[in-house]
Amino acid sequence: MKKIYFDNVATTSLNEEVLKTYEDLLAKYYCNSDALYDDGVAIYNMQEKSREMIAKMLGVKKDEVIFTSGASEANSLAIKGICLNNQNKKHIVSSIYEHSSVHNSLKQLEEKFGYEVTYLEPGKDGKINPEDVRKALRDDTILVTIMLVNNEIGAVNDIDTIKKIVKKHSGTYFHTDITQGLAKMDINFEDIDMASFSAHKIHGLKGSGVLIRKQHVELLPLISGGQQEFGIRGGTSNALVNIVLAKTLRLALESHKNSEGHIEDLKNYFYQRIKEVENVSINSPDGGISNLINISTSVQSEVMLNALNRRGIMVSSKSTCGSRKNEGNRALKSLGFDEDYAIRISFDYSNTKEEIDYLIDALKEDIKRYE
Repeated sequence: MKKIYFDNVATTSLNEEVLKTYEDLLAKYYCNSDALYDDGVAIYNMQEKSREMIAKMLGVKKDEVIFTSGASEANSLAIKGICLNNQNKKHIVSSIYEHSSVHNSLKQLEEKFGYEVTYLEPGKDGKINPEDVRKALRDDTILVTIMLVNNEIGAVNDIDTIKKIVKKHSGTYFHTDITQGLAKMDINFEDIDMASFSAHKIHGLKGSGVLIRKQHVELLPLISGGQQEFGIRGGTSNALVNIVLAKTLRLALESHKNSEGHIEDLKNYFYQRIKEVENVSINSPDGGISNLINISTSVQSEVMLNALNRRGIMVSSKSTCGSRKNEGNRALKSLGFDEDYAIRISFDYSNTKEEIDYLIDALKEDIKRYE
């Protein structure tokens, strides 16, 4: 059966060059990167070279790159680390449609540590209004955390304006989850105190990520241990995974330059073809990220996902972090869309117009069959 992957927002295929480099490292290096003999020092030096390269590509300093197991850990470390280290202020500003790793970290701070969170809702354009952020700031606000790109509908928040407002009107820390925007759009890290991302969203290894933490930001470690990651994230370093992350990021940034037009063409072609399908509406806002489109049909999501899956088409109805739980889709709810009929489709450079044709034909047939 033909297999077509349209769920690149959930995860991406592993770049063959990254895989080859990782396999070569695994075959040769197994020592602890903190060991003081030659092989340990060699691994440590390669990891630090990777850290330096990542910092250079992102325009930050080397010691501002903290290796983590992924964006979920990085988000938790940023949010809980800054708040628990500054418990004299107990107010946080965020959005209602953050990733579950952010949302559940905030809920934990509310329920267990007495923090108050102001959850901002998006406008009709799917974006968080920067002026709403300004109005929500208080003297006791310790953190503002707003994602760059929403992972459900693809709305791109005006982080450049939001971060300037935060810095102009308060002494508050600003954090942003850049997972869905990294290597898809330019990001200026000035006035961003902390930023999180995962490697597996950019054709890298799962269990690999980074927290960008500026030098002036002091965090309470969530994983206590040794001197690893500047004392912020203890435990034996997953050094080989950290080493290949530099190559992953470099290749992803290069791919963005080469395939940006192709992704935009796919999105435009999809919008053109979807007009042929009856009883379909577009949930994603204008001006959203090019690789993600959220639609609703007249058929319940679970039924449609199963029907498409039988044809070898892989799409999703919500973030995979909540797909096996009865977690509502906060992004769609906040915009007034019925989450029970929504489908999320996401492209990457390997997808083709022919695959979109196959999807469109399948939607036409399955909507008639199951509505």
